Amino acid sequence: MDVIDNLGEYIAQIPYFPVLHSIHCYAVSASLRSQPGAVEFAHSHPLASLAGNLLIANAGGVLTAVALGTPLIAPFGNAINTLTAVFFWWVVYFGPGDLFFNLYKVKPLQIALMGVREMRRCKKILDTVTAAAAVANGSWIVLVLVGALGGCSGKFIQATEESMRKHSADVSRSEFLQISFVTKASLMIATVFALVKSDVIPLSVPQALFFCCVVLIAINLGMILAGLPDPFHPIANATWRVVSIASKGPAAAKEPVKKPEDKKKE
Repeated sequence: MDVIDNLGEYIAQIPYFPVLHSIHCYAVSASLRSQPGAVEFAHSHPLASLAGNLLIANAGGVLTAVALGTPLIAPFGNAINTLTAVFFWWVVYFGPGDLFFNLYKVKPLQIALMGVREMRRCKKILDTVTAAAAVANGSWIVLVLVGALGGCSGKFIQATEESMRKHSADVSRSEFLQISFVTKASLMIATVFALVKSDVIPLSVPQALFFCCVVLIAINLGMILAGLPDPFHPIANATWRVVSIASKGPAAAKEPVKKPEDKKKE
């Protein structure tokens, strides 16, 4: 386990800037630009498009600040990080020859960026759980909910950006109505970190970080390369069956349906 501890500590010590943050901002801008109408919206309303990109790129810090009662503007306080996000928004939407956007479509590069982003997601969830532990006084439910926000906040804010881009108040794609794999995975990983910090799972924090990174990257690879379905679907379906069966009361006695012949006799 010493090797796993060393690998986990190495992942934990990787700084967010420049590599992790730059790749995150690049992927956020490229994925948003691939949405229908995103290019036209950016050309007609560049400030609104930029604001949406910045908000989604820093969504984890913003919603975590709401949950922990810290200043909302803090995630934008680092000028270099903010300018990095602005730079990648500009080169993806307005770069010459759409070079950066077309480069993002290359499958091997996309897979490599995915691995780095999922590693960043696990680190972000761990940092958020650690920050929540200083406030929650050992409540692991709070650690799970706040920690998950560190990994999936962009999905919640993306619905707002999409409504603004489409000039529509449609909430059918809201994360509350259609929970994505990212949100489910963030809840799972936050649960693991919370239980590790509560000494329920006999693992060290570096070991838990390493295992979560490996599992999350492996699942994403299976979904991208082999077209595997969301692995949480069977769990969700089984849970719903148990809940729906438990919530059903005793069946009411059904009245016999009268046949047409009986009605004529009456």
